[in-house]
Amino acid sequence: MNFVDGAMFRSMISSGGLGLERHCKEVNDLNVFPVPDGDTGSNMTATMSGGVKAMAALPTAARIDEFANAMRQGMLLSARGNSGVILSQFFAGLAEGLEGLDKASVSDFAFAMQEGVKRAYSVVIKPVEGTILTVMREGCEYATSVLNNLSSFEEYFIALQTKMKTSLANTPELLPVLKEAGVIDSGGAGLVYIIEGMAQSIGGKIIEDVSLNLNDQASKPIDFSSFNEDTVLDYGYCTEFILQLTNVKSGPDAFDLDKLVEYFSSFGDSLVAFRDKNLVKVHVHTKTPDLAIAYALKYGEFVTFKMDNMTLQHEETLIDKSRDVAGAVQSITQSQHVENSCVAVSPSYGITKQFREYGVPVIIESTDLMNPDSNDFIAAFDKANADNIIVLPNNKNELMVAHQAAKLYKKSWIYVLETPDVMKGMAAASIIDLADLSLEDNLSRMENALKKAHSLSIAKAAHAYRKGTLRVKSGEYIGVLDGNIVCSDKEIASVFEKTLQNFVKTNGANVITLFTSEGFSDDEKQRLKEATERVDSFIELYILEGGQHLYDVLATIE
Repeated sequence: MNFVDGAMFRSMISSGGLGLERHCKEVNDLNVFPVPDGDTGSNMTATMSGGVKAMAALPTAARIDEFANAMRQGMLLSARGNSGVILSQFFAGLAEGLEGLDKASVSDFAFAMQEGVKRAYSVVIKPVEGTILTVMREGCEYATSVLNNLSSFEEYFIALQTKMKTSLANTPELLPVLKEAGVIDSGGAGLVYIIEGMAQSIGGKIIEDVSLNLNDQASKPIDFSSFNEDTVLDYGYCTEFILQLTNVKSGPDAFDLDKLVEYFSSFGDSLVAFRDKNLVKVHVHTKTPDLAIAYALKYGEFVTFKMDNMTLQHEETLIDKSRDVAGAVQSITQSQHVENSCVAVSPSYGITKQFREYGVPVIIESTDLMNPDSNDFIAAFDKANADNIIVLPNNKNELMVAHQAAKLYKKSWIYVLETPDVMKGMAAASIIDLADLSLEDNLSRMENALKKAHSLSIAKAAHAYRKGTLRVKSGEYIGVLDGNIVCSDKEIASVFEKTLQNFVKTNGANVITLFTSEGFSDDEKQRLKEATERVDSFIELYILEGGQHLYDVLATIE
């Protein structure tokens, strides 16, 4: 095969996504840290899924650059975690390299892949070798270097796969933390599975769709008892669509995004709208979706359209007792525009409750294993409805996603506070005063609190772990202090005491605010209190129900 057209490109990307999806758990399990929060595979799969879904809206006869641009936009908005952001930027660079082409030759495609590598490196402030970046760079450089005028796509992908696998196997030699843990890089492994899937598509092999349905609620049955003939439509309709501007209508030249925003704002809220060439993406909450539909159809045709009854969704949420729905944006009603607001990511209902008590207006409820994507952050920014928005990502893997969403959002000034975990975010939120203090004062106070606060967490090790003299057995509890494992033991109270003692020796402690997991017993709480008293009887310990599933204990120490 010497050329790839649009339809073939869509097949390649779809196959690449399925190739990753089949191995999602394997990628998740390649977790250096023994806490069972391996989410690289899930994040990369969700990101790929966004690109595949965006391409599905285009006709089969579309050009390769049209499919690539749709894929780029879909992945950009669906990117989760650092691995997802890097992956989305790699494919964004690929799309830029294919710009202006109706089909691509092998050399065209190889050039575009190299552009993808450049784009991926550009979004990482301090690129680290021995990661997905190394695998994509070395693979693409080698595959390009062996090309000649007679090379086919089959030959290109053989070279690409061979070098990427060699590079992946070598990642532990470049990154000591991988070598100590005895694993290869998880992001690099995910990329190899994607490339393998793309290569199989070129060879005509159909990959089985394993249908993980990550964060997909479409299959959930509707409870019609919550919306009947007597129900009042309080919340309107969540209306989302992608519009293809067409020349047979008023078309690309006449369309004005600012005018659409002005008009839609007159009958809706939570509006997010942007234009990517001749595609327009719109999200709006309104009781009169017919106005939105009629306006859009003056300029083009829908390539995707989705409308959900938010009153029904609200009632189902009240009925649903499983409160940890990934990516669900929750907020205290904020009907009018304000000067300053704050958005925080929370893994559970108990921690969400505490964020609200501290005065954080908008919460993105995630879960332990499913991080919010750019769309979730953008929806949260819109709910905040403010001139200035402070963001607490509360997860080191969400920092890049939050920054990417901030770049996409144009209606507010967004400041992403670098909170690496939820307890550090809790400390920053504890001194927030949006009503009476200026943005500068709030930021100053929050940054100072972040510097002073320390986080402690306890969870069961998912696998054995070794670093220096530390030895952790699978299934033992591990004590983590500010992101570093300090001890392990079979008993949770013992791990808590050792971890706290380790901290107090050099820092001292006055107050500990501790959140317990769902189902944490009163007896276990008592043992934690006794452990605290043994370390220092003057420490004040506050135990709250967090409801998180992965970590048995999450705590801030001040």
